[in-house]
Amino acid sequence: MRHKLAFISAVMLTTPALAVDPTGIAQCDAFLKRYEHCSNQLNAKQIHAAQKELLESAMSMRAAANNPAVRADLERFCQDRFNQMKTKSDIAECMAKLD
Repeated sequence: MRHKLAFISAVMLTTPALAVDPTGIAQCDAFLKRYEHCSNQLNAKQIHAAQKELLESAMSMRAAANNPAVRADLERFCQDRFNQMKTKSDIAECMAKLD
């Protein structure tokens, strides 16, 4: 029993299980969804950093999505960040894949 619990704990620590809530901005939702999906290809240390970044980014984006003064900038930011990660990241190949 103890070995099973240790195994389950190890899996939980290395496997991302986030399911980020939508922001309401299509570009941001597409970026976050792909980033969440691809982050499992990172090494263990990077996964945790990516999960933290993902959750913090999603919270910020959701908060800003309701502000008409910054919405257009946020749309551009998400698209630019997505495009950047498709070419210049450790998970570029995964980020660039089409569903």
